[in-house]
Amino acid sequence: MKRKQKIKMAIRLFFCDFAQRDILFLFLFTFSTLLIAQSPKHELRAVWISSAGGDWPKSTDVVEQQRALVKILDNLKKHNFNTVFFQVRPRGNTFYKSSIEPWAAQLSGVLGKDPGWDPLEFAIEESRKRGLQLHAWFNVAKVWGSDNLPQDQQHITRAHRNWIQQVENEWWVDMGNPDVREYTENLVKEIVNSYDIDGIHFDFIRYPSEKFDDWKSFRTWSDGMDRSNWRRNNITSFIRTCYEFIHEEKPWIKVGATPLGIYQSINGAQSMFNGYSGVFQDSRWWLSEGILDYVVPQLYWTIGEQKNPNDPDFEALCNDWVRENYGRHVYAGIGSYRDNIQEEIREQIDVTRNTFAEGQAFFRYEHAAYLIDQIGEAYRFPALVPRMVWKDSIPPNAPKNISIDRNDRFDVLIKWSESEISADKEEARTFVVYRSSVKNIDIQRSENILSVVPASQFSFRDETTNGKEYFYSVTAVDRAGNESGETEHPLTGIQTIFSRYSKAKTSVTLVQNFPNPVVSTTYIAFEIPQRNLISLNVKHTVTQQETTIVQGMKESGIHIVAFDAKKFSAGLIEYRLHAGEAIITKMMEKK
Repeated sequence: MKRKQKIKMAIRLFFCDFAQRDILFLFLFTFSTLLIAQSPKHELRAVWISSAGGDWPKSTDVVEQQRALVKILDNLKKHNFNTVFFQVRPRGNTFYKSSIEPWAAQLSGVLGKDPGWDPLEFAIEESRKRGLQLHAWFNVAKVWGSDNLPQDQQHITRAHRNWIQQVENEWWVDMGNPDVREYTENLVKEIVNSYDIDGIHFDFIRYPSEKFDDWKSFRTWSDGMDRSNWRRNNITSFIRTCYEFIHEEKPWIKVGATPLGIYQSINGAQSMFNGYSGVFQDSRWWLSEGILDYVVPQLYWTIGEQKNPNDPDFEALCNDWVRENYGRHVYAGIGSYRDNIQEEIREQIDVTRNTFAEGQAFFRYEHAAYLIDQIGEAYRFPALVPRMVWKDSIPPNAPKNISIDRNDRFDVLIKWSESEISADKEEARTFVVYRSSVKNIDIQRSENILSVVPASQFSFRDETTNGKEYFYSVTAVDRAGNESGETEHPLTGIQTIFSRYSKAKTSVTLVQNFPNPVVSTTYIAFEIPQRNLISLNVKHTVTQQETTIVQGMKESGIHIVAFDAKKFSAGLIEYRLHAGEAIITKMMEKK
């Protein structure tokens, strides 16, 4: 059913079931919700850039390869995407400098030949210039895709022939072999240690099917476990090891996977080829255990009632995944390569928003680019990547020294200086420039986002004012998606003169500490309207143990400080802020 028809039907139901007064309220509420859903401020907008499937590269010339990749990233930025899944290990070969596996043949024409440059390093740098996040797309278990095995002796099919099995003309590693898992884990560690990626994105993280011949491994390492559970445990063990390593080494890196679209059969999606029992992929367990930050299930089907086993309902699957998200993110994988899906691409985006998925990813770039105008209708305004509060909940500090310049063409140059390092030592990753015709800019509305720029950029030129009056504001966003509060000085431009306005803030604010209750370290935030003498004290309500966290002059704005409560006994702890004549007290609980 198309989106407009659904809205009309909803209106009819309201008239049938409620009194007229309630009808108006519910209709207005529903309509306003739909408007918000049409353009959320926080939404992952990703595309897979396939190096094995033909998106890139299409030439072995280095200059052309770099030029083509820049063109792809420019196109994504222009159309308000914010994330790329860049393929770095397609089939036991690499698009980065590896000491373990050979260079991909797509780069030079010869498997294992050094192309003379590092595509992953280049892609990271160019993505960052455009404020795009880059996740390293890593194929786990499928290592070759044809009958003819490669000749390069470094390739896993040659170096470790006893690790692989052929299933339907494809070669897969045996994930039940601990040496295989360790080998693959070392590849992940190599990427994490060597590159400043935003995320690692696992694909083919499963068995090919029940036909996989792993009886020898099963007899050797199953330790009496049921074979199906043993297989699922092998995949889970790999993910757990990778997640724990990444969390220890670089906790800001997001860890995700793209499982099969059907976890287990449900109404509207009946299929024996599902993740759990078909390929031994227990992706819901990964979410519940907290060893993944997100999933992008491959929902490569159309909207509507299932007509045959090969045509599950996209909407039913969206609902199923979001219901079982275990507090982590679900991004809908959309099969833009299929003709019947291309016809309803906008409706599929609407479905993901109405089911409260955190975003969309399109397989793959070449097909998404073909549909860019249709997708662009849904991506009219920029969006920020969704927050991952379990990784980091402390926002960066706001940019400082906001100013504007103008020229005779009415262009406005907004300038600012770098934020101070936040309490958790996290630097800003991007800056968000807001624009509005009203002074009190609502930064929760996506239509007020003028641009998202990298943290290396401290200015933005607005060339679209057409002589109109606008107010501007700038915020900082960190890797986890936390955003600083609205800047202290929104600015306005009027055709031939620009005026600065100060935000009307007169009160001192003390925020509840986070986390609370506290075991060891917690963070306390406060805001002061002008430069003032500040003291922030904490005192145990029973033992009377006391200490001072902050003492001295502080500038206006938001301040976040860390408090180490390990030396305090369990119980209630009072924290009190003195700012000039203002005194504010709150309580925290020590476990």
